Amino acid sequence: MGPVSVGLLEDDQPQGEMVGSWLRAEGYACQHFTRGLACLEGLREQPLDMLIIDWQLPDQSGLEVMRDARTVLGFSGPIIFTTARASEEDIVQALSSGADDYLIKPLRQKELLARLSALWRRAGNHSAESLQLGPISLDLVNQQAWLDGEVIKLTPTEFSLAACMISRVGELLSREFLLREVWGVNACIDTRTVDMHVCRLRKLLKIGPEAGLCINTVYRHGYRLEQL
Repeated sequence: MGPVSVGLLEDDQPQGEMVGSWLRAEGYACQHFTRGLACLEGLREQPLDMLIIDWQLPDQSGLEVMRDARTVLGFSGPIIFTTARASEEDIVQALSSGADDYLIKPLRQKELLARLSALWRRAGNHSAESLQLGPISLDLVNQQAWLDGEVIKLTPTEFSLAACMISRVGELLSREFLLREVWGVNACIDTRTVDMHVCRLRKLLKIGPEAGLCINTVYRHGYRLEQL
């Protein structure tokens, strides 16, 4: 098996070359694109394992590229979204559009590499084979989720969060714990990303009284998934 391939969409040439050198030094195969359309065309011609997408691009926004990659090309691999925009609304928009993680510029080498490594582990390495809780079924080998027998499309991060919580029903899980287990980063990283993903997971898996499940928010501590 060859090295993990990463598509890097960054229109700033020096920045792209620098990040590309970080990736190659870490053992990744990196393809650098400076235009959104070129990235999508490259993805059509040669499958990539992961993507790093910048928001601001000359020809179209990174959001549009990400949506096309997910919906038109069917790309299901991990995506890290990079942006200088740090508002909560922007972050929610990026995660809702298909990103598994986001990084605020300027990028830091060790943090980027740690996030990539965590995303790749979550995308393909699990010790168990399946999980079942009420109407929710998770195939950990093939990264498939079902709700009442119907396939539910989850990003790798959403799937990993669901698996983490379902495997620990009734346990109080702190935001810092979830960051370490799901995102692979330490507790100093902004925990808002956990809250946003938990909110999306509630909606995607329809976690509520009808399903006999609930995710309780424990003030200043974290979350607990419970059966009613």
